[in-house]
Amino acid sequence: MSQQTIPKLDRNGLRQFGLTFSAIVVSLFGLLLPWLFAATWPTWPWLFAAILASASLVFPPVLSPLYQLWMHFGLVMAYLNTRIILFLLYTVVFVPTGLAMKVGGRDTLMRKLSRTDDKSYRVASKVRDASHFERPY
Repeated sequence: MSQQTIPKLDRNGLRQFGLTFSAIVVSLFGLLLPWLFAATWPTWPWLFAAILASASLVFPPVLSPLYQLWMHFGLVMAYLNTRIILFLLYTVVFVPTGLAMKVGGRDTLMRKLSRTDDKSYRVASKVRDASHFERPY
């Protein structure tokens, strides 16, 4: 995993992080998930968000360790998600497309030599008439 530096935030940045984080905790764990699963409305997200929001309003530097921990978690998740997404893209899109083209006998790179000229891969260019240059697009 490459070493990426996590930027240090000033008081305003930490305040914004704390308020945003508390809003996301409340909306996700306090409202959305209980509503989706028809569960009881928990109080812990509201308490956690209230403590986090009050800390971010009163003394934002206290959120610096939480910010660093969250950003490290984000870097690890980004590393894993990139590999998972690229693996799925390769196995779901590129491999079936290549196999279908191979079965269909299509050679888009023209890797096979033509039967008439066994000496070169070169494709001879075609001479264009003058009217082609009048309207190139």
